[in-house]
Amino acid sequence: MRIFYFLSLLVLPLFFLSSCSQDQLKRLEVTPTAYGSVDQMYFVCDEYLWDKSPIGDSVRQYFEALYPITPQPEPILDLRHVESREFNKVLKTHRSIVILVDLSEEDEAGTALVRQALGDKKVQKAFSDPTYRIAVQRDRWAKDQTVIFWFAPDRQSLFETVCRDYQKVINIINEKDTEKLVKQVYFSGQSEEIEADITKGLDLSLSVPKGYKIAHQDSVACWLRRETNKVSSNIFIYSIENPVANTLSPDSLKAIRNRLTKDYFSSWQEGSYMQIDDVNLPTYYEKIDFGQRQALQARGIWFMANDFMGGPFVTYLIPDPDKNRIILLDGFIHAPGQKKRPEMRKLDVIFSTFALKTKE
Repeated sequence: MRIFYFLSLLVLPLFFLSSCSQDQLKRLEVTPTAYGSVDQMYFVCDEYLWDKSPIGDSVRQYFEALYPITPQPEPILDLRHVESREFNKVLKTHRSIVILVDLSEEDEAGTALVRQALGDKKVQKAFSDPTYRIAVQRDRWAKDQTVIFWFAPDRQSLFETVCRDYQKVINIINEKDTEKLVKQVYFSGQSEEIEADITKGLDLSLSVPKGYKIAHQDSVACWLRRETNKVSSNIFIYSIENPVANTLSPDSLKAIRNRLTKDYFSSWQEGSYMQIDDVNLPTYYEKIDFGQRQALQARGIWFMANDFMGGPFVTYLIPDPDKNRIILLDGFIHAPGQKKRPEMRKLDVIFSTFALKTKE
């Protein structure tokens, strides 16, 4: 009897599974977690689009444009091309996927993917509605995944949407990547003690990840530093009191940063000091909205005078008219032999938390 009871325990689940429909079995499958790094994207399209048409050239031009600005060229996205017919079960679990399709090529594997994902009604909409070119699905084949279906009814229309809508696709990828970066940057939590010191000393707020230490602090400045065996990541905040007119200009930003970094930053080499290097690479200036205020942003590279050090930096001049001052918010890294873009992206995440204290 005991043997019969034991065998029944084995047979009943098998009988249950054999009686399940394919849909029921599919629901029982465990959905994998998507893999892949931030800023890494799989671009799925047929070979004739990638290698033998201006469509592929345009994709590479827009998606592999240089990140502003690093000492060695680095693209804004790490692009990997996959043939539609080779897009297998493993590759379908990547976290960022773009599937580019000319719907007139009905026998191609990419077209079949889009038809299966969107259905005939939406495919027909792509033929009748010239504004319908992009569809986004989250977690289609894996958890924490973004799949972008990019399509057009013919090759010319596909070329036009690539040239017109590439920034929209990049923004979709960046939005999801930023969510992951935030989790990475603040994985170990925040340094509440340092945040309190910044608020008390400079009357502003910044969410500081654990790992950063105060390297210097005085009545108008705070320098935070995070050191690993590969990367030195630095945040510098300075309050410019009673600023003169035209402070928010490229020439003024350069002069202010060079003056401050000469006073505050040096290496072990005697007589060394940090400066902007706009000889080997240009400095990129842009007025942007920053915390509900218009700020001036600069991105470029720095060098250590009288020494052999350098790296990328980003600087903001942020007006604070309530206190008749301008805040200089600066981030720079030193990471010899390492990619600089990921570290600068992390600084951007931290800087997005910056806020001035407003009057009650």
